[in-house]
Amino acid sequence: MAAVSKMNTAEQRAGSAEMRAPDSRDEILKAAIKLFANRGFHETSMAEVARAANVSKALIFWHFKTKEDLFMAVLNRLLEPYVIDFAEEAGALDEVAQVMRLVELYLMFVRDNASSIRFFVAQLLRGELASDALTGPVMQLYEGFRALLMDLIGRAQAKELCLRDFPAPAVTRMLLSMLNGILIGMLFAHDESADVASAIAMIRQWLFGGNAGAAAGAPPAP
Repeated sequence: MAAVSKMNTAEQRAGSAEMRAPDSRDEILKAAIKLFANRGFHETSMAEVARAANVSKALIFWHFKTKEDLFMAVLNRLLEPYVIDFAEEAGALDEVAQVMRLVELYLMFVRDNASSIRFFVAQLLRGELASDALTGPVMQLYEGFRALLMDLIGRAQAKELCLRDFPAPAVTRMLLSMLNGILIGMLFAHDESADVASAIAMIRQWLFGGNAGAAAGAPPAP
């Protein structure tokens, strides 16, 4: 009985030390991101996550009460970089430069976050995101980006700085189609070395033509 008692005490101490490890939650999330992306939510077990993270299953349930809680934590982690904030620098830029800065930020974001975007697409294709847990926040961010682009393009058109053959909503839709086409290339053609600078230059020429120089203050992405 004494030996059993000592063993249980040692296990409790080990478990407590494991749970206090500051990076244990992060390691679990990293492992879960990879497994959910490759196997899907329903086909991934908590035991598999534990093995991949090199932690005990008990530790996972200490951090996350259910697999659904773990999945939501994964989504929240991946949503962290999905905010494009350039309000501070926008005040010093005209409409042309602001549009081009938004285009640059979008393309750089896609280039730098292709893996997390693949995760979202994989879950959507598997039909595992029936709720608004993911689609809601992502679409809200996308709609804000679209609305800002359309406002800037409309203002540039009013100043005769921008393509005026079509109304601002139509021009915005076409611009987003171009940007999303680049995104698809990075995701499915694995073209992560896409020439972002050339894409920015082509979009600038299409949108602003002879006024393209007005956006030259925003340097192309490296």
